[in-house]
Amino acid sequence: MATVDHEALVAMLDRLKLTAIRDQLDTLLDEAARSDMTLRESLAFLASREIARRDERRIMMASKLAQFPFVRELGGFDFDAQPSLDPRQM
Repeated sequence: MATVDHEALVAMLDRLKLTAIRDQLDTLLDEAARSDMTLRESLAFLASREIARRDERRIMMASKLAQFPFVRELGGFDFDAQPSLDPRQM
């Protein structure tokens, strides 16, 4: 296979709608090279980053559509005020 220049690779990723890989291509490739990943491991690494980005965007969009008045996290929950809840189970 002929060598592919950076712009052609970015265009292919864009056409396949692999935006997370496209946006972080150099960083991801450098990280895979530093870790001495095999080709299979590198592909799995790139795919996992794409999936993580899509999951993040999906959750963000669902939160916007739900129109929650504010966002709360369990880190700020007062378990002392609700003794029936066990923080270890959360």
